Amino acid sequence: MRRWGRGGVARALVVALALGGCEGAFDTSDGTVDDGNEALLAGQAEVAAAKYAQAAAELPETPQLNLDRGLALVQAGKYEDGVQRLLRALDSREKAFLHTVHAALGDAYARWALSIEKAPQPAAPEPGADDGGAPAAKPENPAMEQWKKAVEHLDEALLDDPTDEASLRNLEVALLRVDPPCATRDDELERNNGVESASPIEPSGDKAPLQSGVQAPSPEMAKDKLTWTKQLYSCPEDPDWYALEVSPGDRVSVGLTVPEKTGRLALDMTGLDGASRLLPQADGDAPITKIERTITAADGDKLWFRVDNLDLEEVSYGLDVAVRPACEKTEDRFEENDDEAHAALLTPGPVPGLKSCPGDDDWFAVDLAEGESLFVFATATPNPDETEAQKKADAEAPPPIRTEIHDAEGNLLGTGGPTGQGRVSTLLTPGPGRYFLKVSGEPGFEGRYDLMVNVVPPCPEGDDGLEDNDRVEDAVDFVAAAQAQQQQAQPGGGTPGGPQAQQQGPPTLFLRVCPGDVDWFKFTQSDDKPMVVSAIFEHDKGDLELGLYDALGVEEKAHADASDAQHNGEGLAVPPRPKPADAAASGGAAPGTPPPDDEAEPEPVPWTLRVAGKGDAQNFYILRLDHPQGGGQQQQDDQDKDQDKDKSDQDKQDQKDQQDQKDQKDDKDEQDEQDKKDKKDQQEQKSEPLQDALDKLDRNPENLEAAESARKSPLAHHRPRKDW
Repeated sequence: MRRWGRGGVARALVVALALGGCEGAFDTSDGTVDDGNEALLAGQAEVAAAKYAQAAAELPETPQLNLDRGLALVQAGKYEDGVQRLLRALDSREKAFLHTVHAALGDAYARWALSIEKAPQPAAPEPGADDGGAPAAKPENPAMEQWKKAVEHLDEALLDDPTDEASLRNLEVALLRVDPPCATRDDELERNNGVESASPIEPSGDKAPLQSGVQAPSPEMAKDKLTWTKQLYSCPEDPDWYALEVSPGDRVSVGLTVPEKTGRLALDMTGLDGASRLLPQADGDAPITKIERTITAADGDKLWFRVDNLDLEEVSYGLDVAVRPACEKTEDRFEENDDEAHAALLTPGPVPGLKSCPGDDDWFAVDLAEGESLFVFATATPNPDETEAQKKADAEAPPPIRTEIHDAEGNLLGTGGPTGQGRVSTLLTPGPGRYFLKVSGEPGFEGRYDLMVNVVPPCPEGDDGLEDNDRVEDAVDFVAAAQAQQQQAQPGGGTPGGPQAQQQGPPTLFLRVCPGDVDWFKFTQSDDKPMVVSAIFEHDKGDLELGLYDALGVEEKAHADASDAQHNGEGLAVPPRPKPADAAASGGAAPGTPPPDDEAEPEPVPWTLRVAGKGDAQNFYILRLDHPQGGGQQQQDDQDKDQDKDKSDQDKQDQKDQQDQKDQKDDKDEQDEQDKKDKKDQQEQKSEPLQDALDKLDRNPENLEAAESARKSPLAHHRPRKDW
C-alpha cells in the first residue's frame, strides 16, 4: 500500500499546468498577458500574478484570463484567491478548456489542503471524567473540505478526458486523504493481529462509582470489580487480539458494543495455547458478543480474546472487560474472624466496607461496662451494577444478611430485626462483659456491608447529645445536627486497617428516647424532590412513633406508627410544597392581591418533627432524612409531560427536516436529470478508455482501496457522635 506523508503527497501531486506540458493553458494573447505567461513558466508566480492583474484592468474579463490569474495565484501560495479565479474560469462552453480548468482546480484545492495540514493545529484534549477516560477519537483532517473539492474537480476532469494520467494520479492522492486506508485510522493498540502481539488487558478498580444518595464506597469496595474499557476500531481482514491474566475463581465478563448497521463483529476466547476454543460457535447468524466465564485451574493463568470482523466493513466498537476476583481474595481487613475465638474487637463508631462471602461468618466483639447498652445496625451496601428492576426486587426482599448477638458463654441473646436491606440489634443494659456479634449472609450472598456500633450509658446520663429538645420551642435543626455529629464521629473498628473513610449520604442522626422522653426536630423543605423521614429501631426493644407538624408544632400533618417485629422502624413522606395558586385558593392571599403566577417557585416550607416512645418505651434509633430516587406521582406526571413535550417538539423538527430534505432532493434531482442529459453520451463513450487507463497506470497493487475508489469515483460522483 502506498503511504505518503505531507511532503510525499506534495511530491506525488502531478502538476499538469503551469509547470510544463501546458499547451493550451494560456489561451489569452496580449502583450501583458504574454509577459505573465513567461513569468509563470519561469517560476516567477508573483510577477505573473501582477502582470495578469494589470492585463485584467485593461482587458474584458474572460474565462481564459481568469484561468491564467488563478494559476499564478495558486503558484504564489494564494490558494483561496486562486481558487476563486479558477471557479470563474468555468464560465465557458468549450469542453477542452473546461477539462483544463477542472484539472487546475483539482490541483489548486489539493495544494491548499496541504498548506492547511502543514499549519500548526490545536492540541487534542486529554481524556477526562466526562468521557470515562477513553481515548479521544482521532480528529478529522482539518483540510477535508479542500480534499473533497479536489476529488470533485478531478472527477470532472477525468469525465472529459479519461486518458489524463496526471489528473488520475492526483485523484488517487486526494482519495487517500478523503478515504484513507483503514490501517491509518486503526486504534492505538495496533498491531495486535495475533497471539504473540496481543494487547494486554489490565483491569483497574481505582474508579469505583459514586451514586447520589448512596454512601461512598470504602477503599475495599473498589477491589470487588476490576474494569477495562476502550473504544476501538476494526478493519477488514484484521483480527484484534487481547490478553488477560487470570486466577482460579475469577469471574470474567467481556462484551462487545457495536453500533447498529455498521457491520458485524464476533468475540472469541481461547485458552492455554492461544488456539483452542473455549466456547461453541454462535447459533445461526448471530455472532457472539458477550462472554462470561468463571476461571478454573484448567484455564491456566491467561486468556486470549479475539475480535473478528465478519462483514469486511470498517467498524468502531467498544470492548468492556470486567473481572470479579474470587470472594476470598477481596475479604475485609478483619479476616480471619470466622468464629468466636477469632472475633475482631470493635470500638464504637461506623465500620464500613466489610465483606460477606458465601459460607463464611464474620464475628466481632464489643466490651460493655456496668449500665451500658449496645446498639448495632448492619446494612448491605447497594450494588452499583444492579438494574432498576433488580434494585426494586431487592427492596421487596428480606435483608441479605443476618445478625446475632451472643454472650461470652455462647448464649444467643437476640437476632437482628429486619429493616430495609439491613438488620438492627439492641441490648439494653445486659451487664458488664464482652459480647459477640455474628454476621452471616443468606445462602449464596456475596457483597459488602456496613456496621454502626454504639455503646451508650444508661438513661438519663446516656440520653443523646441533643437534649434538651423535649419541647417544640427547643427543636433541633436536623440537618445541622447531622453534619456536626458526622464530623465528631470517630471511625470504629479498633486497630486493624486504621480509620476508614467517613460515610456520606442523607442527613443521619444516632439518637435515644428515654422513658417519658420526647425529641423535637425542625427542617426546611426547599425543593420539590420527594422527601421521607425514617426512624430505624428494634421494635421489640421499645416501640416509637413519628409525627410531622407545621412550623409551630400545632397541626399534625402526618403520623407514622406501624412498626412490628418484621418492620423495625417508621417512615413518613413529607407532603409536597403547595403551589402559589393553591395557597391563594385556600384564602391565604390578601384582598386586591394580583393572581399568582402559575410558574412561580413555591416558597420553602418549615416543618417540625416529634419522636416519642409509646407509653414509657425507651430505645435507640437512627433518624434519617432521605430524598428517594424517582418517587412521587406528581414527579412522574411532570416527567411524563416533559417527555411528551420533548417528543412533540422533536416530531415537529423531524417533519421540518424531512420537508427540507425533500425540497433539496427535488432540486438536486432536477439538476441531476439535466446533468445526465448533458453527459450521458460522454459517460458511455469514456467508460472503456478510463478502465484502460487504470489498467495501464503504474500504481502499488496493495493500494486496493484507493485504486478501487479511483476507478469508481469519476463515474459515480461520490461524498458524599457524640462520645457517649
